[in-house]
Amino acid sequence: MSNSTTYLADGEGLGGWFSTFDHKKIAWMFLGWTISLFLFGGIFAGYFKLMAFKGANVDQAILDQMLTYHGIIMVFMFLVPLIPSVLGFFLLPLQLGAKEMAMPKMSRCSLRFYVVGVILLLASLAFCPVGTGWTFATPYSLIDGGSFLLLALGMLFMGLSWVFTGVNFLVTVHSKRAEGMGFFDMPILSWSLYLTSYVLIISGLMLSILIMYLAGAEATGRGLFSGMSNPLDWQNYFWFITTPAAFFAIIPAMGIISDVISGISRKAVSGYRTVVGSLIALLALSFVTWGVHMVGFGQEAAHSYTFAVLSLFSVVPVSLIVYSWLATMNRGSIMCAVPTSYVLAFLFNGGIGAMLGLFLVNMSVGDYLAATLFSTAHLHYLMMGGVMGAMLAGLYFWWPKFTGKLYNQNVGRLGAVLYLIGLNLAFFPQIIMGTKGLAQGAHLVPDSLAWYQSLSLAGMGVLLLGLGVAVVNLMTSLTDGEEAGDNPWGVGTMEWKTTSPPPAGNFDVLPEGKEPYLY
Repeated sequence: MSNSTTYLADGEGLGGWFSTFDHKKIAWMFLGWTISLFLFGGIFAGYFKLMAFKGANVDQAILDQMLTYHGIIMVFMFLVPLIPSVLGFFLLPLQLGAKEMAMPKMSRCSLRFYVVGVILLLASLAFCPVGTGWTFATPYSLIDGGSFLLLALGMLFMGLSWVFTGVNFLVTVHSKRAEGMGFFDMPILSWSLYLTSYVLIISGLMLSILIMYLAGAEATGRGLFSGMSNPLDWQNYFWFITTPAAFFAIIPAMGIISDVISGISRKAVSGYRTVVGSLIALLALSFVTWGVHMVGFGQEAAHSYTFAVLSLFSVVPVSLIVYSWLATMNRGSIMCAVPTSYVLAFLFNGGIGAMLGLFLVNMSVGDYLAATLFSTAHLHYLMMGGVMGAMLAGLYFWWPKFTGKLYNQNVGRLGAVLYLIGLNLAFFPQIIMGTKGLAQGAHLVPDSLAWYQSLSLAGMGVLLLGLGVAVVNLMTSLTDGEEAGDNPWGVGTMEWKTTSPPPAGNFDVLPEGKEPYLY
């Protein structure tokens, strides 16, 4: 344990936060930015649904712009960087027994590039909004007329932020592990962040390059993605980038759930090497399944069939990981705590999302469902139900490590219940509307489907209330919470071998590597 001053009371003051190299403070600033952007993006979605429900006389171009910025913010600036940039930056050095990230200056650059990307995105929204849709589909992105160059520059800096984060994680794992810690002595979360770093680098670089190519084609009318090219060319490149991006949101989510289940069950992860191997398999599959998103959008049937088969292979590693979670919980001393509630919500929502995916890769119905709200519901169940659920489970589990404070368990469980009810109330009606043929981004909802739309709107309100309760419960613990102690969960991983919250340098004496889960 350490007797040093904690990183929250190191005497640097407010100005020190903006010039810090401390990975823990950088994680806090990423948390603030991502929460703010979630609220901003959610406003767009709620307003769009309200206008579509009322059938208000609103310019359709404005609704397209709102959907565009909702998708860009939620996918590229919230869900993708959420876990790596918050829990990843905070926990990776601690779990490896290191005093800091391998390249602290690069940590700060990741945050600053992220902020620049957000500012440029908001500038494009203020000056002349883009209404191409969040996939930037050609030829619409070439003739939209919005400030696409500003948006593209924002996406460029966002991609560079991913690259810097991935390189930092990669080098940290290779060079900063504690003495005696081998690769198979790392916790599952550290493994998932390590694997994620490869995808962050590849997808970030490709996103940065290709979005500028598209901006060049929009400005000059020439180039790889000009109006003379096949629209499927951009779609192939885009989904090749974005499909791994979805996986590098889901893979660390699975890492979080593995470590949280181990902690709340007070048992080592069952089938540790099987879980690691399954995560590696998912990483590999993320680069060969992009075409499944183009089923129903003009892709040749032979290609769709190939991608559908490859996508079905992902069932195997996912099943092995879920089996590991169930085996870990079996005969474990499971705590009835807030993280447990969010783990159950993750399993329920993620299970629904996975089942919906089986319909979308089925060529007999995928052509019909891919362009409807069914596909939208599938994405939200995986992202909002899976990634967000895992993030909340992890945030509540490691909150004592972040702050040294305990939160209110009853209020936390209430937030988890509202989150689960609200999410399903918001998105399950979209499954039904999708099967009835309502297209993605439809500006008007037929009277026959108005009841489902009203349920979805009510669900969004309940979901927002649940998330608000969860955040307020954590924030109020900063002033009203009891002291947590150094290891309130009794967990054996390395991050709990120092004080809660940790000192500025994490450890006074660097620990020695050992098995990751000892109880």
